Amino acid sequence: MVYYKELWTRIKKDYGFSLPEISGLVIAALAVAFIFSFRDWGEEQFDFLIGLQHLIIAIVLVAVSLSFRFSCQKVYGLAEGYKAEFKVWWTGIIISLILAFITLGKLPLVLVGTMAISFMVKLRLGEFRYGFSYWTNGVIALWGIIGNLILAILFAIGLYFFPQSYPFDKGMMFNIIMAWCSLLPLPQLDGMNIFFASRGLYYLSIFTVALGSILLLSGTKIGLIVAIIIGLIAGGVYILIGSEK
Repeated sequence: MVYYKELWTRIKKDYGFSLPEISGLVIAALAVAFIFSFRDWGEEQFDFLIGLQHLIIAIVLVAVSLSFRFSCQKVYGLAEGYKAEFKVWWTGIIISLILAFITLGKLPLVLVGTMAISFMVKLRLGEFRYGFSYWTNGVIALWGIIGNLILAILFAIGLYFFPQSYPFDKGMMFNIIMAWCSLLPLPQLDGMNIFFASRGLYYLSIFTVALGSILLLSGTKIGLIVAIIIGLIAGGVYILIGSEK
């Protein structure tokens, strides 16, 4: 990784969401929020006010989660000299909505799109292996999944202290499900970039998401503590081995 001052300069200059990205994110957030709140319009009978409240909460949770996830990818991409731009997958959103209606919300999927990576020549001058790197492309994609797991842990912490909290429960479930959906090796999802970058990295990603899901969904104190410890260790190792230039 680059020196933090250089990274901050790149973020100030090149970080941001374009208008097409924002419009895609807004539509994706609305669709996914509807899917995840599909079964929450009243417990025994339809209740419009309760359903609307849950929908609004879901929209906020999904918007925050998507923004954080894609921001992780953008920032890491800039650190490596690449520009990451969100490309919405309209077909994936339609498929997710259809499955939600068919299963009455029992199969919530998050198929919203991927990050398109472009080579920033001025930021890559003098770098080792100057050309486009599929490995770096895969790691940028992986950072989206890491972002989901970070948020899932944070929501799980909140859920531990407030077991009946609707926002914390939905936030954790959304990020876990999105992490799994992102691993699908489809051209419109991040899983394809990870798969072609490295088979080992792809299998490690599956193992990481599986382990995180088991620990967080266990709902136990020890599971949450282990997940936090593993996350801190992984973050510490990444910082220690990252090179400053």
